[in-house]
Amino acid sequence: MLHEDIKNNIKGAMLAKNLVLLETLRAMVAGFINELVSKNRKPNELLNDMEALVVINRLARQRKDSIEQYKKGNRQDLVKEEEAQLIILETYLPKLMDK
Repeated sequence: MLHEDIKNNIKGAMLAKNLVLLETLRAMVAGFINELVSKNRKPNELLNDMEALVVINRLARQRKDSIEQYKKGNRQDLVKEEEAQLIILETYLPKLMDK
């Protein structure tokens, strides 16, 4: 399951000392927990893959909005950070079809 895989990847990110990946994975797990709580389920349950993809897609949209706002505010340091997180999030999303 995607939810379980992401939780397990946190340990690898810690060992690799990859802070961007670690922060992104933790944000995904927090999003999963928020989704479970909003659906009146226990926080220690796991989301199925479709529910997890909905959460990841929501997080990716948030990153895109943040990038747009930071570009308007000339905050290139924050733009780079959000873009790095967006790339990681997109690795968990299914690829879109070409036209």
